[in-house]
Amino acid sequence: KGVDEPYRMFTSRAEYRLLLRSDNADLRLSPIGYRLGLISEERYAQVERKRKTSIFQVERLKSKTIFPTDETNKLLIRMGTLPIKQPTKLADLLRRPEINIEKLSYLDKELGELPIEIKKQIEVEIKYEGYLRRQDEQINQFKKLERKIIPSEINYQELPNLSYLAREKLARVRPRSIGQASRIAGVSPADIAVLMVYIEQFNREKQLEKATLG
Repeated sequence: KGVDEPYRMFTSRAEYRLLLRSDNADLRLSPIGYRLGLISEERYAQVERKRKTSIFQVERLKSKTIFPTDETNKLLIRMGTLPIKQPTKLADLLRRPEINIEKLSYLDKELGELPIEIKKQIEVEIKYEGYLRRQDEQINQFKKLERKIIPSEINYQELPNLSYLAREKLARVRPRSIGQASRIAGVSPADIAVLMVYIEQFNREKQLEKATLG
């Protein structure tokens, strides 16, 4: 994108802020650190135990059901949330804004025995599951754009449907892929759509030309 002030780094500019969190930094970076010899085998094993425990507990809460007994509903009311009228998964209760992982521990004793960092990990994974899944989908879509190569012969000045600013920026940067082009400041999603259409047309013409010569 170009850097005019290299000392200014904003967390708000991170591309995938929902996944790049401080609470999962050890889970994300420890495998890399272990491969590079930066952390011990003992430390790595500890992180992997945390990962496996978190995954197991998330799946357990998704599968464990509580029933609308008088005792359960009185406890839910004391927690400041509505009682349940039908069998409910513990994970669905945790998704309620009024319920956090500590409150849920009163309904599930196994949770109360877990270390605090694992409980926090479980809470984030369940409460924000839909948003995290959506970001994973965005990443997969982004990877597809990274694999979509822009032919080096393209003359951006010949694409009148691109904005003037986009033509100028693309001609100067000469991005290798659509993904790289989408990260250039001044290149809008509309410009990317125009560019993708043009690339498809360009590639078809090249294939037709090769077939004709062949």
